[in-house]
Amino acid sequence: MSDLSVRRRRVAGGGRRRGAAAEPASQDFVIEDSLGYLVNRVARSMARQLADELRPVGVGIGQWAVLMFLWARDGMSQAELSRVVAIEPPTMVRTIDRMVRDGLVTRVADPGDGRISRIHLTERGRSLRDQLVPKAIAVNTANLGRMTASEGRSLRRLLGRLLAQDDR
Repeated sequence: MSDLSVRRRRVAGGGRRRGAAAEPASQDFVIEDSLGYLVNRVARSMARQLADELRPVGVGIGQWAVLMFLWARDGMSQAELSRVVAIEPPTMVRTIDRMVRDGLVTRVADPGDGRISRIHLTERGRSLRDQLVPKAIAVNTANLGRMTASEGRSLRRLLGRLLAQDDR
């Protein structure tokens, strides 16, 4: 085995120690300093906060992502939705099945290519936009409120850069 070690940071309160290096030594992987771990934890926390807001309306967090993209462009194909929501096609099929069952969307064969299913919002799906989008804005605002406006802009810019690199 190598000299590689994996450990947890041992700092009271979970904050970074003053003067601590931005990156651990190459042979020392500190879980709480891992960018992937941090981004994943923040994403899960924000998803949980938003799910708590969506639950009373009967919309799940997985359905939220589909609704967002359909509000932006109704009639996307299942494959397009799978790609932009970043979930596997079989998971998208099950999500859309639930949304059809819940009266949020309809599935229609593409008139030019019957192999393609187009997903369209129902009246109920469209009507939820003005109720749900403010809830998402509130979750974003609450989380960004824990930092300065400049830090929030920097965070968005840097995360956007990481995503743009991933899209190549």
